[in-house]
Amino acid sequence: MWYNKKNNKEYPNFSTMNNTANNLPERSVTEQELAQYKQIVESTPVCIKVFDSAGKLIFINKGGREEHGINDTDDIAKWNWVATVKPEYRPEVLEAFKKGLMGISSRVTMEHTEEGSDHAWCEGIISPIKDENDKVTLLLFYSIDVTDREKAEAEIIKREQAMRQRNEELAEMNKILIGKDSEMAEIKRKQDEA
Repeated sequence: MWYNKKNNKEYPNFSTMNNTANNLPERSVTEQELAQYKQIVESTPVCIKVFDSAGKLIFINKGGREEHGINDTDDIAKWNWVATVKPEYRPEVLEAFKKGLMGISSRVTMEHTEEGSDHAWCEGIISPIKDENDKVTLLLFYSIDVTDREKAEAEIIKREQAMRQRNEELAEMNKILIGKDSEMAEIKRKQDEA
């Protein structure tokens, strides 16, 4: 445990797997620390998924289950997580997943189907977890809701397109007006000559 002087609270020490200060057996300490890690993972709204090296889903945290409408009693191994992503984004997501299995971390933005997620858009990071021999044993795939960001970016693009279109219309009107001015100047010149 460590003590924070600012708020007078004690926090668990996650940096060590040995807890000789409490004189607890190593296994109990490990179980305690694992329980603390699980509590952290289960309390975040971020969707956290863990896959084995064959690509099979073996864990999804509470935030992920809530986002995707998965009950605690559902068999997650049978859940088709790729189907929660709109078809046009699936190739990019699967490519990032394959890179993870090859040991390369990737970041991907995806749009979800309405039935697949409470979030319209998510940004995910896929990170390989390797053993001491540098072999990928697990994939950590966590994603956050970026719906507001994507909507704001889409609105900016929409406004830019509208401004571009308006500028093109104004440029065309200018050409017409300049043409009319030239015609008027020519008519005036002819009248002055006559």
